Amino acid sequence: MMTIQAIEKLVQGQKVHQIRAGRTHRFIDMTIVSVAGRFFVRPYKFGAKSWYDAFLANPDGQMKIGESIIEVDGVKPADLDEVTAKVNKAYRKLLGFTYLAMRLTFNTKKHEALTLELIPKKI
Repeated sequence: MMTIQAIEKLVQGQKVHQIRAGRTHRFIDMTIVSVAGRFFVRPYKFGAKSWYDAFLANPDGQMKIGESIIEVDGVKPADLDEVTAKVNKAYRKLLGFTYLAMRLTFNTKKHEALTLELIPKKI
């Protein structure tokens, strides 16, 4: 069993992580950011039937960091308005100029509104 602090250390140790919704979907590359012991992801494509939609339909899933697989529930944060600026800051810190350039290519408000929190189970 892993602590929140151990998961944070793993997340902060690399820029590309993996997530999957449910147990039958494949792992996909994703950038996870950590904010005060909480973990967030955002989609960069807004198509139908995405991993985001799969998590909303059934929050059960996993995040994979290196060789570590952590069981999670993926949910829309109840305090989205309060955490958005902190999540933006975490992405800027992790990705630097890359994040700022990426934000020029998509609808920023829609991107922020689709923030998903990954809540580790069995902590």
